[in-house]
Amino acid sequence: MGRYSADTEQILGLVGRAKQIGMRVEARITDVEREVVALNVDWDGDAADAHRTKHETLHRELKDMRTALSELESMAQGAHDRYLANARHNSGMWP
Repeated sequence: MGRYSADTEQILGLVGRAKQIGMRVEARITDVEREVVALNVDWDGDAADAHRTKHETLHRELKDMRTALSELESMAQGAHDRYLANARHNSGMWP
């Protein structure tokens, strides 16, 4: 039987990197929103309605991204912990 291994630290590192990218995306969106507010433009009509709709969609999707990244982190950490516990257990059984 072949030898199986997983680099759980690398997996956790990749998840951490994904979270950092998500935070950078959110920070950039916040910057853009700040610039839009600074324009101090009061507008209405179809374009304003479309902008509001897209803005609401964007914030829902950002919330979904945060939730997904949090779940991914939790699952990866759980898998990491179980993998290490099983490796210790198996090592104890098969010296």
